[in-house]
Amino acid sequence: MMEKTKVLHSLRRVEGQLRGIQKMVDEGRPCDEVLVQLVAVHAAIGRIGTDILLNEVGCRVQQDLTPEKELERLEKLLLTYSELK
Repeated sequence: MMEKTKVLHSLRRVEGQLRGIQKMVDEGRPCDEVLVQLVAVHAAIGRIGTDILLNEVGCRVQQDLTPEKELERLEKLLLTYSELK
């Protein structure tokens, strides 16, 4: 099972970063400053997704599922996640 507390903490941090970016835009801050913060948010979301995916793989390996069925499921997860990047 995924460590819910860690994921929620990371998501709240990203939420705070996004509010900060909104404030920057509202204040008319330079484009390059806003973009730097957007890149940071994008990277943070990517790390969260990677953590969730790795946790899922670890959990599934511990369960007693047929290898073929599990490989298909993990393949779908990886393809879905790679589309987000």
